[in-house]
Amino acid sequence: MKLNTMISIAMAVLAAPAIAAPACTQRTTAGTWSFKCEGELPVGVPTRSLGTCVTSKEAYWQCTGQVNAGGTILQQQVQGQATNNADCTGHIVYDQTINGVPAGQLDINYVILDNGNTIWGLPLNSGGVLACTLRRIDRAPF
Repeated sequence: MKLNTMISIAMAVLAAPAIAAPACTQRTTAGTWSFKCEGELPVGVPTRSLGTCVTSKEAYWQCTGQVNAGGTILQQQVQGQATNNADCTGHIVYDQTINGVPAGQLDINYVILDNGNTIWGLPLNSGGVLACTLRRIDRAPF
């Protein structure tokens, strides 16, 4: 074999994993999701939340659920525009209401896993410690 042919074959084999690596886009997260978050709010209040979200092909999220904050059950709604990066990381700032009253924003970094079917989120707001997991229920039709 010619040296050039051998080099071309070797480069193609080495490049194949990079070419096959999934890249995320805004459409990656489109669909219906379930979520749960666990941790503590400021001053050590144990907190859990559970609910569902609908996400557009432009990565606009609308979620509803319940929050258990130290034994008190609250209704939560959040909505916001996400940015999904090609490396399957992302960021979103949600506008939030609790029991129908504006409750500030939630600032979250996340990682998209499992071919776009799981998201791990880390809220960045100061004072609390929460971790969130989202799982896709259904993909949006395109």
